[in-house]
Amino acid sequence: MSKKVVKKSKEPWWQETIDTPETEYVEENFYVEESFVKNKELIRMDLNIVQFPIFSKNTKRKVNQVVKYFFNSNRDTYITVTPAAGNYIPGEMEEKVFIALMQIMKEKGMPKKFMISGTDLRDKLKLNTGRYGNVIKSALLRLSETNYNFKNTMYSYENKGIINKEISTPVLILEIISLSLKENKKYRNIYDDKRIKEVYEITITDHFYSNIIQKGYMVYNSGILLDISTSTARTIYMLIEKLRFENIYLKVDTLFLIKRIPLKYDKKNLNSTVKTLEKAFKELKDKNLIEDFKIIKESTWEKSEIEIFFHEKSKEEKQQRFFEDRNDFRKLLTQTTVSDTEHEMIEDAKVIEKSTPLQPEITVTQEMIDKILGLMPSKARTLKTMPKTIKDSIIEYGYSKVEAVAIYMKKNKVEKVRAYFIKALENNWAEDEAIELEVPKKNILNSSKEIQIKDETPKNYERELEYFKSLSAEEKEELESKVYRAYIGECGQESKIQKLAFNAAKNRLIAEFILKNNLVKKEVPKEKEVDLSVIDDINYYTE
Repeated sequence: MSKKVVKKSKEPWWQETIDTPETEYVEENFYVEESFVKNKELIRMDLNIVQFPIFSKNTKRKVNQVVKYFFNSNRDTYITVTPAAGNYIPGEMEEKVFIALMQIMKEKGMPKKFMISGTDLRDKLKLNTGRYGNVIKSALLRLSETNYNFKNTMYSYENKGIINKEISTPVLILEIISLSLKENKKYRNIYDDKRIKEVYEITITDHFYSNIIQKGYMVYNSGILLDISTSTARTIYMLIEKLRFENIYLKVDTLFLIKRIPLKYDKKNLNSTVKTLEKAFKELKDKNLIEDFKIIKESTWEKSEIEIFFHEKSKEEKQQRFFEDRNDFRKLLTQTTVSDTEHEMIEDAKVIEKSTPLQPEITVTQEMIDKILGLMPSKARTLKTMPKTIKDSIIEYGYSKVEAVAIYMKKNKVEKVRAYFIKALENNWAEDEAIELEVPKKNILNSSKEIQIKDETPKNYERELEYFKSLSAEEKEELESKVYRAYIGECGQESKIQKLAFNAAKNRLIAEFILKNNLVKKEVPKEKEVDLSVIDDINYYTE
């Protein structure tokens, strides 16, 4: 009797062997010439990072604790932060690491994916502890493993606003590469320091990266951010820099700040939370990041407000940060690692206006371009690139907005015409020029909150404006603050419309306040010249 021998394969039935060609390695040069970057410390912070609680302020976070932040009473607008199993949500250390990553990304040419070592981050964070390796690795793991679920909250530049659906994403993707493995020899050649045992490949996820390389970001100085000692003060600084636009005065509800940071909210012990806010604002004042602040409590803490005063020079510094970063970015696009496709998408692509029954296709004529050039400062007509820039801007933003910016530029006596023109369009600096506004009276329209146009004979407040011009910077700021408070009191409410109206008619309002309160005690010396451009602007707004 013979036996049949059956040989069993050692390979499982579901395993398939595929012959692949030899792996091809492509090396990319992440090095950026020193001269390319004017200010290495300027970084772009995604707007979601700035305005939402991505990093917890709670120093007593718990392992496996999922946190959900609601932003409306219907509870359909929220962010859920879910840590990895056995871990807790990102906090202050992760925030600092993320800021340092943004600085390194800038230095490497703004690539979506880049390589770093623990010592790179140690140097940026100025960590003195010998345990820096474990601290940094834990922070990176926490950033990559924590999931953020945005429901009707994630801002997207591509959507020109909030995405009205649910988005689930981490902030970054992390790959840990061990330099002791033979297949990673190419990475060992990059780092000469033999003490480095592993390096990290960082990939910023799509939603955050898209905002950072386009127009969904704020520009900050990373050195300033990392020098702020507490996460609460750092968040307040980033938030108020966004909220104040180009103004040097800001008033916010105390409760708004508490919930947006967010801090512990307990009605019975609210004064303790306000003390935390006060301590954070004091740090910002001590570091000269704000000029002063004032907590106003007329009844309860829940109805209290905070006035924030910024240095006069801070407006120019904020603009300068943006221009320096944008100029550096344009150089980096052509010199380093951002792909040609991304380059075209970011800098060169025009916005195509699709023809619809409600929005006809825009046809830009030479007459329109010439008219805009005529409204701009004379220097604009000497720049060969301006006609094309104006044409592209009309297609993207519409004629009325471009016209308003041209008027705004001439009023502000701009020197860097093209750069200022682009920046003003992007940030709606001249939004108040494009609509006819006036000082609202007490009978504000009920639900629409619109402001009717005031019909009055134009006045030239030469004497009052000259008096205002003669004041010191501190006196001007104090007077402007008084006028604003009086104006809001007359309105009966404070909203974006009222703020736009105030900015549009600010000079006239100040002049009327000076006249009404008889602040000019003596005649202004005749040898001083009146700024006729200011008078022209007053007449323009009034008409």
